[in-house]
Amino acid sequence: MMIGERVRKLRKTLDLTQREFGERINLKSNSVALIEGGRNTSDQTIASICREFNVNETWLRTGEGEMFIPAPTSELEALASRYPTMTHETYVLVEKLVNLPKASQDIIMGFMREVVEGFGDVAPGIPAKVPQEMTREEIHMELDRQLDEEKNQADGQSASGLGGSEKATG
Repeated sequence: MMIGERVRKLRKTLDLTQREFGERINLKSNSVALIEGGRNTSDQTIASICREFNVNETWLRTGEGEMFIPAPTSELEALASRYPTMTHETYVLVEKLVNLPKASQDIIMGFMREVVEGFGDVAPGIPAKVPQEMTREEIHMELDRQLDEEKNQADGQSASGLGGSEKATG
């Protein structure tokens, strides 16, 4: 069975005339007749048919599977169908949140408001702790530390016989 034949079978299953079927997907009845007669059907028309009549696209294109997409068994499934980019994690999050008692939902939402308020006007990616400038005393201490380290390294090289002369004092 070709796509056109499946479109005809769908239309008859829905008990619609070609005109009624075409109106629902913004086509004229003669366009529906051409599709049913085997004219190539555009991807846009296939998408319109599937969306409008809740048709399984695989069935419409290949004849495999059920004609219709099963209706969602819950409001959450309907929401997931409406938002195809919804991940399983998001589905579980929403499911768990809506099944909590109202008092628990209020606590979580209050916490989330506090977190958002805590962001303030800070741009994303700003380090948690802003480095503070060093005082003059801290700068001198750091320079002394670095000089001592360099001196110890130089003393180590002289002691190992690399210099050949007496040790310099600073």
